[in-house]
Amino acid sequence: MKRFLAIGSILTVLTLSACGTNDEHEGHNAAKTDEVPEIVEVDLIVPETVTAGEKVVIAAAVTQDGEIVEDANEVKIEVLNLTSGEKEMIVATLNEDKQYAIDYTFKTNGTYDITSHVTARDMHIMPTKQTTVTGGEETSSKATDTSTEGKAHGDDSHHGHGATIDFADGSATVGEAVMLIANVSLSDAPLEGARVRYEISRSDDDHHTWLEAPEKGAGVYQTEFTFTESGTYEIQVHVTKGDDVHDHVVKTYTVK
Repeated sequence: MKRFLAIGSILTVLTLSACGTNDEHEGHNAAKTDEVPEIVEVDLIVPETVTAGEKVVIAAAVTQDGEIVEDANEVKIEVLNLTSGEKEMIVATLNEDKQYAIDYTFKTNGTYDITSHVTARDMHIMPTKQTTVTGGEETSSKATDTSTEGKAHGDDSHHGHGATIDFADGSATVGEAVMLIANVSLSDAPLEGARVRYEISRSDDDHHTWLEAPEKGAGVYQTEFTFTESGTYEIQVHVTKGDDVHDHVVKTYTVK
């Protein structure tokens, strides 16, 4: 009888130990699930100079935590002629080098903004680079440049989608919450129902923080953020709505 009791006690201890191990394992997995995902990074590959009439490759190398991203939801390459305001949006496909690429032939001289619109892993990244085209016909300037389409990179409207993003440079204090507010309009009317996100990064750090900004009023998107370290930060406001609006603006915040 004592022998059976001893065996029963041992089995009970082993069962409890196993349960404890499983609980710890499940808890560890839950902790890992709650971790913030690594930022998706995009290396936009654009030649600095191009000869008109020659085909070139424009590509976006997309990675996350050092691994190549082959399952992006969508990658489009936008080509904007800064002189004429003409633009094209072209879907990029994954090539043999595991980059999302297009073949493109510039027809006229000028300076162009090239923007890759990458949607992957619940993130939207829009890096921009410039290229200069020579050896072809000169680009005709637009008759007027007072619309939002005529504003260059760095102005309140990014590039020719018609959306205006009113967001200013600012300052903040470490440990004190600051309200980030962007007023977004389209054709002089508030742009409602858009997706607005703030991408925050310090100039000497590769880490990027992404914040969703809910709409608090017609065309007014705001969210609160607390800086934990001093320094100079770039805050990039990303605005998307459907397939037609993909805009962003970059401003600087000084944190003391």
